[in-house]
Amino acid sequence: MKQQWRERLGTVTLEPCAPVVAGSYQQWTLTLTVGSYGIDEGGTIKIAQRLACDMQPAQFSDPAAPAYCTVQTNGAAKLAPRFAPKGHERPWMIWCVVIDVYDGSLAPGDTVTVVLGERSGGSPGIRVQTFVESAHEFRVFVDPTNAAVARAVVDSPKFPIVAGEAVELVCIAPSQAVVGEAVEIFVKGQDMWGNPTAVAGPVELEWEGEGEVVVEGCKVSFCAPGSGRLMAAADGLRCYSNPVAVSEAAPQWHRYWGDLHAQSDATVGIGTEEEYFTFARDWARVDFASHQGNDFQVDDEDWQRLNETVRAFHRDGEFVVFPGYEWSANSPAGGDRNVFYFAEGLPIVRNSHWQIPHVPEDEVSPAHPADVFFARLARLVPRDQVIIGSHVGGRWADVKAYFDPEAHNLVEVVSSWGVFEWMLFDALDCGHVVGVMCNSDGHKGRPGAEGPGAGEFGIAGGLTCVLAGELSRAGVWEALCSRRCYGTTGARILLDVQIAGALMGAVVTDVDSVDIRARVVGVAPLEALQVYRGRQLLAEVQPSEFRDLGHSNRVRLMWSGSRMRGRGRRVDWSGVIRTTQATILEATAVSFDSAADGITATEPQAVAFQSQTTGDCDGIELVLDDGRVGRLAFESAAGTTEIDLAGLGHEPLRFDYGGLDMQLVVQRYPERVEALELTLETVDQPPGEGQAAYFVKAIQCDGEMAWSSPVYVSG
Repeated sequence: MKQQWRERLGTVTLEPCAPVVAGSYQQWTLTLTVGSYGIDEGGTIKIAQRLACDMQPAQFSDPAAPAYCTVQTNGAAKLAPRFAPKGHERPWMIWCVVIDVYDGSLAPGDTVTVVLGERSGGSPGIRVQTFVESAHEFRVFVDPTNAAVARAVVDSPKFPIVAGEAVELVCIAPSQAVVGEAVEIFVKGQDMWGNPTAVAGPVELEWEGEGEVVVEGCKVSFCAPGSGRLMAAADGLRCYSNPVAVSEAAPQWHRYWGDLHAQSDATVGIGTEEEYFTFARDWARVDFASHQGNDFQVDDEDWQRLNETVRAFHRDGEFVVFPGYEWSANSPAGGDRNVFYFAEGLPIVRNSHWQIPHVPEDEVSPAHPADVFFARLARLVPRDQVIIGSHVGGRWADVKAYFDPEAHNLVEVVSSWGVFEWMLFDALDCGHVVGVMCNSDGHKGRPGAEGPGAGEFGIAGGLTCVLAGELSRAGVWEALCSRRCYGTTGARILLDVQIAGALMGAVVTDVDSVDIRARVVGVAPLEALQVYRGRQLLAEVQPSEFRDLGHSNRVRLMWSGSRMRGRGRRVDWSGVIRTTQATILEATAVSFDSAADGITATEPQAVAFQSQTTGDCDGIELVLDDGRVGRLAFESAAGTTEIDLAGLGHEPLRFDYGGLDMQLVVQRYPERVEALELTLETVDQPPGEGQAAYFVKAIQCDGEMAWSSPVYVSG
């Protein structure tokens, strides 16, 4: 049958068809030889890539500009190409070139030649997607009959996309260690887009912390209790590890890191499920993971295969894997929910069969809206075998309208889609009892270490840390069900919280006072440690360097927020920062996620930048020759603010930009911050009625953050 369709629709060649570096500029020649059907006037040819692809959009008008493409044929017809982001159906959408045939038809044997990244007119070529892929495909579709039904040709061209040269090192150490027991330290390189590379030369490790260590290759033994971090050096690069807490004996609760939410090519991601879990285990070095394919794309065969893959990769004591899926309803019907199962063999309760109409509907699925889904899930799956996570993806979970208080519930505060602290506040406003998780929702095949790239996903992925008794499916599951977990924007920050004598996630009753103790050890210098009671900032501590800033010539501008809760949430902040009298001696980008964004030009009194946020923050720190003269103007696509530098004192100035928590913060900043550890102690009175939710938030100077699961207290 494949041979018949090859003859009918035609064949495709690609030159060159060889490995290319992620994010590089290339030129390809793709040639379609028309099949026996021919292509009628009004017919269509499409070249599409998977939804996650962030290759530059093709353009056909400017031969000297990036991504210039041309289309020609030797047949008796004309061709009209266009770039159409939704030119085909999911998952072959977002990047799609549509070529319409008009003023004639194409006969069998005619050729259509498409040059992607045509360089003869001065274009540098077209930028490849920014992430690695073992078999990247230009999938070609043909509609030969003017029926608006395009079918894939057999054997579309595939080629590998590989990592570029390493520009940084990443050193991952266990967050905890015991005196006398050797632990393995993992060091890798990363290119400018966050793709991992193996370290070519020997790795040198040096301990910066309390006590002595013994280093043997990439294994380290600690001689005394304390804390610190490792300096790693290799291939001319250096970096620090995450902090390590060393104890005399094994602690009651162990910290394990994971990414519970991402996708493979089973739905809209890239790479096989085997590649997915291999990356999480071997490159991201997470301790636990799950897979979350969109339910309306997962048929019964897919679900069985995923369960088998989970079973094959799961190893208690080494790498814990949970089966699961994403219940992907539209937001008015409840929005995206993660479904995590304790074990294999449980049913998939879909919200719809939209892209799998061949799967018969039955008493299990479809189930929507969310209240129907919750009831169906409760009937089919024991409560202790399922956890429901609410998250923001293409669709946002409406926890105010739909919530199952009898289920084990988590909310996803961070993913590659953005930072969604507002969802935690939504849940707390309603009195819901939830835990905090942060994951990637990555579609690029890099669970546990997902970068933002240059496409739909705005930031790097987050991580979830559990405090578990052991690294086993039962141990990690118990911690998640108990909400004894916290999430970060990706940094392996150490966060300790005790509120009313209980650990994060607990429900505490009958207390006379609420004693709050929190401690954070950062991966980088810290800006603040905060405790919230619901939406109210109850207390905050900062390093001593922040105490007297009135005379600092270092000024930091940070902007953040989203336009809205839905898909159009991204804010374009691109613009210029200007001074009228002060000279800019130095300008440093802070917390920009993508290599596509950042400072684009610097002049003595102006800094141009490109920036987009989706709930996260970006910023620029200026060093001025005199930080108290003249005016400072922030001229952005999102709005303009101007201040008198003489009026900028110790306290930050905050400017509301509308949208969803869109704001600009301008403040004087310390010349140098060295504090890697902060502690906070305070006391609050329990509520007279009802329940109060207390959680802790940590902020690093580089913009990385962590949130604890709340402790729920009543008097």
